[in-house]
Amino acid sequence: MPRLSLALLAVAMVAAACYKDDATAGLNPVSNPRAKVLLTDDPFPFDSVQSVQVYVISIAVSTHPDTGTSADSMHWVTVAAPHRQIDLLTLQQGLTDSLGAGPVTADQYKAVLVTINVDSSAGIRFKNGSPALVRWNGSGQESYGVFVEAPITIPDTGAVIIIDFDVGRSFVYNQLGDGTFDFFAAIRAVNRGATGNIAGTVTHDTSAGPVGPVADATVTAWGGGPGNWYILSTGKTDASGHYRLAYLLPGTYIVGVDPPAGSNFGAALDSNVAVNKGFETTHNITLSAFRGDVFIQGASSMLLNHTNRLQATVVNAQHQQDTTASVVWQNLDTTVLGLVVDSVRVSHVTSKAVGTGRIVAASGALADTLVIHVVPDSTP
Repeated sequence: MPRLSLALLAVAMVAAACYKDDATAGLNPVSNPRAKVLLTDDPFPFDSVQSVQVYVISIAVSTHPDTGTSADSMHWVTVAAPHRQIDLLTLQQGLTDSLGAGPVTADQYKAVLVTINVDSSAGIRFKNGSPALVRWNGSGQESYGVFVEAPITIPDTGAVIIIDFDVGRSFVYNQLGDGTFDFFAAIRAVNRGATGNIAGTVTHDTSAGPVGPVADATVTAWGGGPGNWYILSTGKTDASGHYRLAYLLPGTYIVGVDPPAGSNFGAALDSNVAVNKGFETTHNITLSAFRGDVFIQGASSMLLNHTNRLQATVVNAQHQQDTTASVVWQNLDTTVLGLVVDSVRVSHVTSKAVGTGRIVAASGALADTLVIHVVPDSTP
């Protein structure tokens, strides 16, 4: 097979909307064809943090899929070895950083491995300059498997690979109540030439005062499909309310917006946001003042002829649980589901037929609908 050089270039500010597969830009396309691999991240969700630095040792790729077995049993090709600190907070809304270069065979790559030295990583620093406590859940050199949504094809002409480091999901704050960040690497890899963007502006309507932008809102893209939705990318709005979810493969996504902490805005969720290769989809979102909500807690999928417990929670406009509010339950698909109301808050749902059913819990003008997918029970 022909061999080419896989480059991780040091580009401090790359226009995320430029998706031409320019693998030979700045290089000799005849004697040294290359593919670029760029590192980016999804913005960190905590406003009090000024930097998140990790010490990246190397990036490796493999043509064999990562099946969950030991990484030592797979054949890896190191394509870059930067051995340096990288501030992930500087890489927002599609900006990238270059990491180095190394030879690689033109092929399809199904697994990517990122190796970090956690002892050498500077970690997280608050805006007042003080360091935060980080529990790395390891020591010294640690390798992390990367989520490869689709095989990364590197042709003879080269390709641009994005290593997308999701800071917000990788550093979980205060989960043990001790004010520490726990590190659980959330990283994905895609071929940039095969992706598109979702971008737009988050504003609020007149229900919360004069119309204006919503800064520091968290924007999330879910990929997958019914019964198997998962987070692929998160972003944050800037001072003008603008956001960009970069490097998404073509498909249909759910886009959700969570308002900044302490605001009185409600969240928003929009389905069927399409992404096309090489294009940026404009998707603007308007938030309204939060008036309260109802949440149904229960499984969204069931085996046939089984019974599950559902519980409704009512939250008032002050974001507090209202234990006195009345709840009315309704079954919209009686041929698929059976519903027995046990109390104001609790009911039980039984799966009667294969298909999709909907259960509604309403409290005044507030309501929540739980969509339940019923599948056959294959057990003997």
